[in-house]
Amino acid sequence: MAELHRRVRERLRTQLVESGGPQAFDDPTLFADVEAVLRAAASTPETARLILPDLLGEPDTWRLSTSMRYQSHRGRAAASLLIFIKRRLVMPLLRWFYEYSRDNFERQRRVNHVLFACVQELAVEIALLRRELERRSRTPKE
Repeated sequence: MAELHRRVRERLRTQLVESGGPQAFDDPTLFADVEAVLRAAASTPETARLILPDLLGEPDTWRLSTSMRYQSHRGRAAASLLIFIKRRLVMPLLRWFYEYSRDNFERQRRVNHVLFACVQELAVEIALLRRELERRSRTPKE
């Protein structure tokens, strides 16, 4: 199984380099390291707590809302008539568009989660590297 993973990784690396990907991927070891970091981030469960959403602030300001809300700013009688028309006439006509959009929003939410996990994983790697660099710079050279 490990041999199969190695061959798939090598084929992907070759395709990326040939199609204009980073020249740094010429190094198979570097490519394997990059793939390992991204794979770890992509396998982060949906329930995992990530830092970036907390830094972005209130979820209502950045998270897409896919639920339909029927409301109106007009008077009570006009509002109830317009909401009835929206629910009973307009929405059935546009249901296919709503379902299509909701599916795309769900895909985008998943991509956002993976990207947030990637950023967090890379931030951890950078912090560890900075800590190691700082430790080495304080150690007297022999």
